[in-house]
Amino acid sequence: MTDSTHTLKQPFRDAMASAAAGVHVITTDGAAGRYGITMTAVTSVTDEPPTIMLCINREAAIIPILLQNRDLCINTLSDSQQDIAEHFAGMTNLSPEERFEYHIWHRGQTGQLEVEGALAHLHGQVIEQHEIGTHYIFYVRLNEIKVADTISPALLYFRRQFKSLA
Repeated sequence: MTDSTHTLKQPFRDAMASAAAGVHVITTDGAAGRYGITMTAVTSVTDEPPTIMLCINREAAIIPILLQNRDLCINTLSDSQQDIAEHFAGMTNLSPEERFEYHIWHRGQTGQLEVEGALAHLHGQVIEQHEIGTHYIFYVRLNEIKVADTISPALLYFRRQFKSLA
């Protein structure tokens, strides 16, 4: 890391923390095992074909599992689901397997896990990935989308804290 890059690291993180973001739990289940992670770095790429981009730190335990499984579900959380976000962010003392035991899950058409009560479930398959700096960027082609019929507000992450629009 160059000196100029290093001096920008903390201001960059602070600037990104100042941008409110929706909170999602990404789940994957397959030959490499079952795992989930809380994320905010989830971005739409295009609606034709429907594609999402995920940015995940290369040290995250989900990386080798996701690289092998390829299939996943993006669960967009409502503001009543902060406990789920905390569990899958590793903010509690639950093991990765125990995190799934505290919530009600269903399987989508592709077999991936959807948490009950989420605002949306976006199922897809990793079609491409790149390594940039400290992160992997995954491009996910969506093959099933469910949007809840609810007026519940989204759970947000802003300045390193969970927030509600309510």
